[in-house]
Amino acid sequence: MAVTNENSTQYANAVADPKVQNETNDWHGRLRIARFSFKQGQFADPPAAGDAGSTARLVRLPPGRCRVLLGLSYLHASAFGAGRVLDIGWQAYNDLDGNAVAADPNGLADNIDVAAAEPKTVTGTIGGDETKQFLSRDEVVIEATVAGGTIPVDATLSGYFVYVKD
Repeated sequence: MAVTNENSTQYANAVADPKVQNETNDWHGRLRIARFSFKQGQFADPPAAGDAGSTARLVRLPPGRCRVLLGLSYLHASAFGAGRVLDIGWQAYNDLDGNAVAADPNGLADNIDVAAAEPKTVTGTIGGDETKQFLSRDEVVIEATVAGGTIPVDATLSGYFVYVKD
């Protein structure tokens, strides 16, 4: 074996001659925050609990190239009760070429324990560097789905998703 000195793809692009431009969601992009505050039944009259499978639409990510940084994202849930878990994913959208991309209700996180009120980072199903890149023609809706029981009336979710977009 020998000592090697190699480049990442993005570094190689930056030092190439002629230079190859990296996408801003990979190199020198700006961090953005999409904050959310949700309360079950807030917009219903009368307010009601939701059955297992109920969803909470949390944020809309802008169209184009957008990379969510899950390790920097944050979620706080009130106590939903024993056995309750949340999945975090996205609704169906169209990619940059207009092709349909299927919804994935647990594409960002799966089975986040929300039995008790605790802060959480939104990680779990991506693996690797815990980022998810969306290449979308339209906005992408990020949502939470409750499983393992109901979502109680007045249950709350708050937090933010950190993403790179330029």
